[in-house]
Amino acid sequence: MLRASLVGSVVVLAALSGCAAGNDSNNNSSSGGTGAGDDPGYGDIGGDTGGASGLPGEIGADGDPGEEVDCGRQNFDVERKPASILLVLDRSASMQDDPSGDEGTPSKWDIVVPALQEVIATTNEAASWGLKVFPQGDRTGTCTEESFPRDILIPIAANNASTVNQAISSTTPEGDGTPTGEAINKAVEYLQTIQNDDPKYILLATDGDPSCPKDDSDEFAVQAVTNAASAGFHTFVVGIAAQASKIKTLNGLAVAGLEPRQDPDPLAPSFYLAATKDQLVTALQTITGEVSTCLFPLSAAPPNPDHVGVFVGDQAIAHDPTGTNGWNYTGPDMMTIKLYGAACDQVASSGAGAVKVIFGCKDDPIY
Repeated sequence: MLRASLVGSVVVLAALSGCAAGNDSNNNSSSGGTGAGDDPGYGDIGGDTGGASGLPGEIGADGDPGEEVDCGRQNFDVERKPASILLVLDRSASMQDDPSGDEGTPSKWDIVVPALQEVIATTNEAASWGLKVFPQGDRTGTCTEESFPRDILIPIAANNASTVNQAISSTTPEGDGTPTGEAINKAVEYLQTIQNDDPKYILLATDGDPSCPKDDSDEFAVQAVTNAASAGFHTFVVGIAAQASKIKTLNGLAVAGLEPRQDPDPLAPSFYLAATKDQLVTALQTITGEVSTCLFPLSAAPPNPDHVGVFVGDQAIAHDPTGTNGWNYTGPDMMTIKLYGAACDQVASSGAGAVKVIFGCKDDPIY
C-alpha cells in the first residue's frame, strides 16, 4: 500500500489546562483557535452548551456555568511530517543497454526514468525530493576526476516533484564509469547540512557494479553506504541487473543500507529488482510507503503532557513510551507525536485525516 497517497490534515483539538471556571469565552490562544460559540465544523466545541458533540473529552455539555465550560478550546490543522528522499541516479553509459546487458530495447534508462517520474509525482506531498546524478560529465574518461560526482543537482525541498522530474528529463545516460561510493559520500555530506529533524533517506538507482575507484570499487561503495547508515541516512537500493556478479554487489549495498527488501525466500535479492517499468513502479511504491512517516508535528506543546488523547477515528490509541505500539512524543519539547506499530498501520489504511489529538483540561476525561 502506498502510504504516500494518504497524506492529509490532522485535526488537533486543544483544551488548554489551567483555565478558571467561568472564563470569558473569547479568551483564546493567539494561535488562531476558534472562540466559544464558533462552529469549526466538529460539533459543539469551545464551550458551546447546546449539546454534546460526540467527540471524546466533551466538557460542560450540561451547560452548568459553574463548571469549566470554556477551557480555551481551539482547532488547528497539522500536516504529517514528510520524509526527505535524495535520489542518487546512475547515468553511466551502460544504462543505455537493456536489462540483460545487451543493446536491446527498452533500455534500462527508458525503464527507470518514467517509473521514477511517475512515483515522484504521486508522492509530491508525502516526500520532499532531491536529486543527485553520477557520474558527472560526458565522455570524460572512466574514473577520472572530472567524472566524480560533486554537486547536488536539485536540493531537497517540499513540493519539489516537478523540479526533480524536469531535471531527470534533462539528464542523459552518457557518463563514463560508475563512482557509486563517491556519489554516496557526497550525498551524505549534503544531507548533513540540512538542519531539520525530518527523516532522511537515500534512494540509489543503479544498474550494477561500481567501477571507481578501480582497485576496490565494490568494497568502497559498500563502506560508503555503511557510513551513510551510521550517520542516520538509510539507503534503499533499486537495481536493474541480471548478471550474477552485479546482483551480489547490489545485495551487499542493500544490506549495508539497512533497508533491504523483505522477502520470505532467503534466495530472493535484497535490493529492489526492476526489470520492467511496472516492476520498478511497484518497487518504488513499496519504498515510498516504507518511508512515509507517522509523525505529526504540533504547533504548540500540550499544557498538560500527561493528559493528551490520540484517536484514529473513534479508536483511542494508548500512550506507549516504548515506541512499540501506540503513540509517544519524539522529543522533550513534546512538539511532535509519532504513531507506532498497529496504530501507524491503521493511519495508513484510514488516512491521516482520521487522526485526532486532544489536549485535556485539568479534570477532563480524555478516554
